[in-house]
Amino acid sequence: SSTLAAQVAGVLPDWEVRETAAALDKHAQTVDNLLAQLRPAEWTANGAPELYQDQIKQARLFNSYLSQEARALGERPEKLSLALDTFFRLDHLHALLESVTAGVRSYQNSALADLLAAAVSKNAATRDRLKEYSRQLAVEREQEWEIAHREAQRCRESLAKQPPNRKPVPAKP
Repeated sequence: SSTLAAQVAGVLPDWEVRETAAALDKHAQTVDNLLAQLRPAEWTANGAPELYQDQIKQARLFNSYLSQEARALGERPEKLSLALDTFFRLDHLHALLESVTAGVRSYQNSALADLLAAAVSKNAATRDRLKEYSRQLAVEREQEWEIAHREAQRCRESLAKQPPNRKPVPAKP
């Protein structure tokens, strides 16, 4: 069946994608708890660029979006658009968190920075897995489209070869 074909072709089975999505959602809670401990206004008072305040707000927002995307992907693991949206959200969040972590290390607490860095690092493997899953899913969808296109072409050619269906016109009495 299609699940077996997906496994043979290298696409993660739905249950594995659901597990990955659930892990991302749970991990987003951990990241949110860490971000909630940050005090960027104090950083700015101590000479940090105000950009950190914006980055932290954006990180919290993207983390929330990531959680929503992960839940949606868990419900519909076959949807390429959800897999890509989740991957792009996670990728952008990681870039933001790297900058925020540097700010935490410089202006607040190195132990908290280590926790945030560990959270980013922990999700790196998940990000790579999601990236590969998206690529594999795209390849699978392209193959399905090519098969459907060939079948539609075959049907069009078959219909074109049939003589027109003409019903005899009854003679008028």
